[in-house]
Parts: sequence; structure tokens; C-alpha cells
Amino acid sequence: MGKRSRLLEIVPNFLLFFLFACCMFFVLISGAKSYKNVTAVMEEQFSVNTCISYVTAKVRHYDSEGSVSIGKINDIDALLFKEKIDGEEYFTYLYCYDGSLMELFCSADMEVLPIDGQKIMDLDSLELSAEDDMIHFSCEINGKQAEASVFLQSGK
Repeated sequence: MGKRSRLLEIVPNFLLFFLFACCMFFVLISGAKSYKNVTAVMEEQFSVNTCISYVTAKVRHYDSEGSVSIGKINDIDALLFKEKIDGEEYFTYLYCYDGSLMELFCSADMEVLPIDGQKIMDLDSLELSAEDDMIHFSCEINGKQAEASVFLQSGK
């Protein structure tokens, strides 16, 4: 009778421990799935917001009379930033080419191609427009889109 009563004490404890372990396993699995989903959404939003922040910072940095405009590099729309360094005029182009946000710094008299720029980040599209003293732009990355407008403090 002693062995049988000892077995009746151990089996319920073992079953209770097994049930607890299974519950913990399912909680961990569901938490990992939730974390993965949240991380994916955050990465997508981070990319779009980073693009908007980068372009906005560039526009604000170059915001002086006649320094910010929308131009073209070949047939591609680009933000065009002008500056003078030691009496020479230089351009910085910011544009979307071949799935990337590109930046190109060159002297004003240089002939350049879109492929000459430096890749900043992956980007599906960059749409630009100017209205009065405002520069409007929108970025799209992996189907996520964000847009912003920057008021030029210096005027056009």
C-alpha cells in the first residue's frame, strides 16, 4: 500500500508541473510572434520617417535665399541645393534613382549622371513639388508612404 499511495502523490504533481510547462511554452511562443510583428512594423516606419527627417534636415540646412529649388538631374526630379565655397558655386542634388535615395555633391559646371550619386538609403519613390515658399515631398518605402512640407524661412 505504501508504494501505491506514494505513486498517487507523485502523478498529480507531475501532471501539474507538465501543465505549467506547456502554458509557459505557449506564452513564450506567442510573445516571440508579437515581438517579431512589432519589430517589423517599427522597421518599416523607421525607414519612411528616416527618409522624411533626412530630406527635411537637408532643406533646413541649405535654407538661404535662392539656395533651395527643385531641379532635374537628367530626367529625374531632384532637390537642388546651391552654395558658394571659396567663390565657386557647388550643387548638391537629392533624388531617387534605381530604388535608392541618392545624394550628389558637385561643382556647378560639372556634367553629372544620376548613377554618380552616393546611395543614402533604399527608397521606392520621392515626389517633389514647390509652391510659394514651401517645398513638399513624399517618400515611399515598401508600400509605406510619408510626406512633409518645409517652409523656406529665407523665401524662394
